[in-house]
Amino acid sequence: MTVQIADVTFDEKKRILRKGSQSRNLEPKVFSLLTELLHANGQIVTRDQLIVSVWKNRIVGEGAINRTVSLLRSHFSALTDEDIVETVPTQGYRLIATVVEILAQPPLVNEVISTNTQPVSTRSKHIKTSYIVVIIALVILISLSLFSYFSQTTTATKKNELSLISGPLIGLKGWEYLPSATQSGQKILFHHLDASKQQSVYLYDIKTHNKQKLLTNALAAINADGESIVYSTNTNGVCSIVLYRILPDNTHTLFPCDEPPTKLIWGQNDTFYFNKRFSKSHPYQVFSYNVNTSRLQQITKPSSSNNTKGDFNFAYNQQSNQLAVARYINEKKSKIIVIGQGEKRTEHTVNLPAKSLVWHPNENALVIADNHNLYTLAADGQLALLKQLTLKISSLAILPSKAGNTLLVSSSNVMSEIVKYDIADHNNAVWQESARTELLPRMQADRKLVLSTRYKSHHWWQIEGDNAKLIDVDFPFDLAFVRYELSADGKRLLFTKHDAVFELDIDKLSYKKLFNEPHKSYVANYDSRNKNDVIYSSNHSGQWQLWQYQRATGEHSQLTYRGGYSGRIIGQYLYYSKFTVDGLWRKKLTEPNEELIIKDFSRINWLNWHVINNKLYFYREATGIWQFDINTDTEQLLMAKPDNWIHQYTVSPDQQHIFWVRFKPVEGDIYQYTF
Repeated sequence: MTVQIADVTFDEKKRILRKGSQSRNLEPKVFSLLTELLHANGQIVTRDQLIVSVWKNRIVGEGAINRTVSLLRSHFSALTDEDIVETVPTQGYRLIATVVEILAQPPLVNEVISTNTQPVSTRSKHIKTSYIVVIIALVILISLSLFSYFSQTTTATKKNELSLISGPLIGLKGWEYLPSATQSGQKILFHHLDASKQQSVYLYDIKTHNKQKLLTNALAAINADGESIVYSTNTNGVCSIVLYRILPDNTHTLFPCDEPPTKLIWGQNDTFYFNKRFSKSHPYQVFSYNVNTSRLQQITKPSSSNNTKGDFNFAYNQQSNQLAVARYINEKKSKIIVIGQGEKRTEHTVNLPAKSLVWHPNENALVIADNHNLYTLAADGQLALLKQLTLKISSLAILPSKAGNTLLVSSSNVMSEIVKYDIADHNNAVWQESARTELLPRMQADRKLVLSTRYKSHHWWQIEGDNAKLIDVDFPFDLAFVRYELSADGKRLLFTKHDAVFELDIDKLSYKKLFNEPHKSYVANYDSRNKNDVIYSSNHSGQWQLWQYQRATGEHSQLTYRGGYSGRIIGQYLYYSKFTVDGLWRKKLTEPNEELIIKDFSRINWLNWHVINNKLYFYREATGIWQFDINTDTEQLLMAKPDNWIHQYTVSPDQQHIFWVRFKPVEGDIYQYTF
């Protein structure tokens, strides 16, 4: 049997997926999985059914099924951008693509001749056959002409679209990301993260497919001629920027750094660009460094009043000597700054959360990526959709070639699970898992929530026993990077998005905006004294301070004057953290004086710290989750820092369990597209 699945042909007899000149051979388990999904005709196939049909009743873990499904998806994603397999939470999987069986067609001439059932002479047969041949020839000529016309039209209208050439290009197990290439296009430098979280830098030869490991625990970029690599390293807590000359095979430390940059790229004349920040509360800024003259120059200087991400990504145009910088504005907007000759600057604000950018190899334009889409930004600021992808984009690069420059797109699939830790027995057990990300567990009264991407994008899910129920609310924004908390009765949910404070009634599935500008709210908590009031942080006065919103009157009152970022009122005291420095403070609501009560209290706690019955729970870096008794000012370690911990947790209302988020190995590959 041969079927068309979306725009991919599946030859069941040969166990091959095909699209155009590309093909993928299916492994035995992957083949069995696909045939089982096909036979289900769009119905859900449970994991138990897969164990029976694919694994022949062998005992297999969740990981084996997840890996097989992931491998099937990767085969399809190498050939098409269509969604093929859907994960149905807590149930199983189903085929969601259009499936059409391909039937063998008889020859056209025989069909035409067989329609004449009257007896005819041999001469008549020849005449009719001649007419048929002439008609077929005319049809073919007309078809070819039309095909030529429409091909030219399609080429003209789609000249800027992308087509997948290959993927995965590298094919290592784990995650390949942040590629950079030489001007000849023969060498690609890429980063790799394996299952054990070992990070390495490889040099890949396009012709021989040889992969040479060069560095570990480093961020690197190769220059255009392929002779030099600049990289950052953090050895024994000492950060350094190092130059590696490939042919002499020697290294030279250029200068120390406070912390590793998030990106490195080469410009011209032995100059490279990198970003750094002066502290965690300052934004990233772009600098240049010339290897020959040792000149360090600051290129950008974003304001620190709005965000700490700052100038997070940038790209250099070797032909026009232009530097493009992506600056974070908020979760929906980015600013693109183009710096040309004589430091002439052009700025464009784009309504998308830019992830990465490169210069278009054939036009004076930029290619910009958000999570799943590629856009072109023209010199006049016009933004146009280039291509929609099903994979999640992590970084971009241009691979030069005499046959035509191509675009390298690295993808990432981030997965996490939520683990239940028994404080008394010190035991861990997986509580919530999927093939996506499980985040931010929260509990109040009898309500248990998680934020998950198990269905399309970020949604809240309510956990009842072993079942997860989608809280299906149509928000006008994605819930990524949202912080939230439940009311004491578990009926309402408070969260902030785009500088505004929202409240969701979980049972009614309705939400409302409590307030927004000019208050620029970010961290919001319920006031324990009055369930309708809100304690929130805002920087609208120029510095992060804590405020109180009284819903009955609509009034906003300032609570702190020396800094405040996340606060809770307990009795007559306000307990709070600050944005710029570590520590937890306490002050009486009626007095200005403040007291530092926990010195080693990381700023990252703004996301999770909370209080249950005068017991304050917080995370201490390098050690784990601690309990601070407000009545006695004493503390104790409840859970030592586990492996693959990502700083998200909650304590159950009965204070018997800690639910924490465990990070799983990232998976992802590099795909190659032609313009």
